[in-house]
Amino acid sequence: MDGFDKTTESFIKELKKTKTYRQYKDKLAALKKDEEMWAKVSEYRNKRMELQNNSSQDELYDKADWFEREYAYIYENKQAKEFLEAEIALCRLVQDISYKLVQSLEFE
Repeated sequence: MDGFDKTTESFIKELKKTKTYRQYKDKLAALKKDEEMWAKVSEYRNKRMELQNNSSQDELYDKADWFEREYAYIYENKQAKEFLEAEIALCRLVQDISYKLVQSLEFE
């Protein structure tokens, strides 16, 4: 294993120690205890990803409004809401890390 791999592994270990990652894992574990709600949240996440990837900009706004109304009940569940918020926070952290990496490499 070269130095880069060791550094990457070390970085991953540190990332897993962050409050953001720990909250994500805790909220995920709590939500998975309710198998029915976990299934509904998984469906919601999959359909949301599908919507984002398969819609034009023009139709995305209309579909997004309908979609959020259709799945509003998910956010009424405390555990589901907390998990989705933790997931978004983790995604933003990863995006920020990726952005900083690309910027530091002057990657265009």
